[in-house]
Order: sequence, then structure tokens, then C-alpha cells
Amino acid sequence: MARLLIIDDEESLCRVLKIAFRKKGHLVETASSGQAATKMIDSRVFDLIISDIRMPDLTGIDLLEYAQKTHNATPFILITAVPTMSTAIQAINLGAYRYIIKTDRLVEELSLTVERELEELTLHKENLPLSLAHIPGSVKD
Repeated sequence: MARLLIIDDEESLCRVLKIAFRKKGHLVETASSGQAATKMIDSRVFDLIISDIRMPDLTGIDLLEYAQKTHNATPFILITAVPTMSTAIQAINLGAYRYIIKTDRLVEELSLTVERELEELTLHKENLPLSLAHIPGSVKD
């Protein structure tokens, strides 16, 4: 079970994604504006953040930069109905885990992407103690 934050100014999409990810056993919180999202990012720890790129107050790119400046690299997935090469490049250069175009298969694509990222995070956490054990001078249990 992971804690997810979904940010989109389209509240109906937030509801659909919240239902889909709760059915998979995840804890899901939503925000319908960039400002609300920054408050949530400041007050909670999330395993994964999913954000729309185009919103009235802050863009998903702005939120990605904000999260990186204030927290320890929470994986970020950006979604958009209006894809451009410049936003895709910017998202990847800033370290977004994925850039997904909103289509009629969005829920399915996001589900697969989220599960893949959560598996990678779990493997990383499991392997970290093993990696540290091989570093000279590191703390060993």
C-alpha cells in the first residue's frame, strides 16, 4: 500500500483516479489546485505524486520543482491532455518519473506506471542495506 497524491484541476478526474487507486489498496489524497497541493506536499509524506501539467495557478512543472526543493525526491508522474515537446523535455530533464498523455486509457496506463514505480521503490529500499554493507566504513547491523 502506498500513499499517493493526485493533483488535477479537473475534479472529476481526481475522483476517478482516487477510486481506481483505492481499489488497488492505496491511500489516495487529491488536490484540485497547485496551491492546495503545495500545502499537502509540505504537511505529508507521499510515496508518489501524480500531477496534471496545465492548471490555472501552478503548473505540474512548477509543482515538480517545488517538491524537489522541499522534499527528498518523491517520484513524480506528469499527465497532460495537451502534450508538447518542450514540456516533455522539461519534465524529463527535471526528473519526472514519467510523462503520460491523457487518453481514454489514462487510468490503465497510470495504473501500470504507478505499480512499476512502486515495485522499483520497494526493490531500491530492499537493496539499500545490502549496498551499504559493501561500502568500507559503513554501519553494519
